Amino acid sequence: MPSDLYFDLSPTQYKFVTSDAHIVHLLGPMGEGKTFAGVAGLIAHAQRCRTNIRCALVRDTFQNIKTSTIPDIHDYLGSWVQFSDGSKKMVIKSNPRVECDLFGIDDEASISKLQGPQYACIWLEEPAPIFEKANAGLPREVFNLSLARASRQRGTILRVQITQNPADEDHWTSLLADEPDEYMTIQDEATGEWVTIQKRTLRIPRGENKHLSTLTRAANMAAFKNDPAKWQRYIEGETATIQLGKKVTPGYGKIHFSDKILPVFPSEAIQFWDGWHHPSCIIAQYNPFGQLVFHDCFSDDEKTATKELVEEQINPLLSTPKYKDKIPSWRIIGDSTMRTADQSSIRSSAAGYLEKTFKSHFEPGPVHWRNLREPLNQCFHRLVNEGRPAVVNSRSAVKLHRALKGGWHYKTDNSGHVIGDKPVQDEYCHLGMAFAYGVSILLPYDPRKKIKQVAKRIRQKRAMSYRGGNFSRDNRVPNPIPGALII
Repeated sequence: MPSDLYFDLSPTQYKFVTSDAHIVHLLGPMGEGKTFAGVAGLIAHAQRCRTNIRCALVRDTFQNIKTSTIPDIHDYLGSWVQFSDGSKKMVIKSNPRVECDLFGIDDEASISKLQGPQYACIWLEEPAPIFEKANAGLPREVFNLSLARASRQRGTILRVQITQNPADEDHWTSLLADEPDEYMTIQDEATGEWVTIQKRTLRIPRGENKHLSTLTRAANMAAFKNDPAKWQRYIEGETATIQLGKKVTPGYGKIHFSDKILPVFPSEAIQFWDGWHHPSCIIAQYNPFGQLVFHDCFSDDEKTATKELVEEQINPLLSTPKYKDKIPSWRIIGDSTMRTADQSSIRSSAAGYLEKTFKSHFEPGPVHWRNLREPLNQCFHRLVNEGRPAVVNSRSAVKLHRALKGGWHYKTDNSGHVIGDKPVQDEYCHLGMAFAYGVSILLPYDPRKKIKQVAKRIRQKRAMSYRGGNFSRDNRVPNPIPGALII
């Protein structure tokens, strides 16, 4: 970057600009300098590649680029930037130079605009719409294709950068933010080398932009004071929570979701299954601390079968370094209906296929929902080994995390009362049921034990009232989590 082209970056902006991850995702409140960081990111990437680079800047519409992004870039760069071809071409006269195509993608047919040029970097600006409407925001397919096209310029390094205000929790960018930094690990068929696509998600804290005036901040707050969801997104810089109904697992919380991918240990692993036409599988394992760790989960929105899920999703992952040669044996737990013979042959069933494939015995979970519900309610309150949660999701089990934090839900009426006694059958339900079958077998609920625990806590509270402190009987160990069941 030339010495007289100066960027005064905040700490989070600096991390974004200098990150060498292949996917760099920046989220933050309105006015915190995300576009500014995006411009600096292009110039820094040219320096990283040590050559002139060609890039693309993509928004939902070209009109939004003209009215919002281009004026900002003019303000930031002044004479260092030049636009041509009706503002569809941009050149940043840095050293090395940045050439950039600017275009909007108003519908899926427009995605073809990404297919021709050879890019070193693709910048997706504000992929989540401020208002949900037709053709607003960028679809996931744009991001997917960007990954394939942003590494085509010879002699350069892949970079897809995303700058945005946080979205609703069901938007694809929210899922991307939850996914692990090791976005995907694949093996090069020609060389046999394993390659990992790295992702980095950064969040600008509210108030970090020292150049944003107090009046502008106040105006932003006034604009969204009556809209809690948009206040979360544009003022707090947080993902907007959408509660579809009553959570099936209200005890699930932040302590149950790891901020990193947890290691697979060389020991037995467990598969949790839900069957029928939308089979789902969860791979779990006990770690040395006695915690039940959920490493990965698999589901298919399309109508498929157990065999296809194993061959197309599970087996390829098991052949990666994460699992290879680490699992000496399997335990399989699942929906009891998976033992039902197929119509084509009385000797064939989903459970039988799993037993043969993984050389294990299939254990059916409880049939009735009432026998699944209580283990679900209790497992998140259990603690093991010095107050650690008994169950924990690895960062790689993102879909299960989203199901347990509220995606898996009961239907409710306008007053918030639950309608029916079973969860809604949707994409989250299949993973939720697989989880329930496994937990009911591995962490069964014993009401007699619960009664003893309650009686013990009553005695402890009475003893504490005399000592004047929130401590256990030996007056040394504080109660770690209210309602926790230590095992």
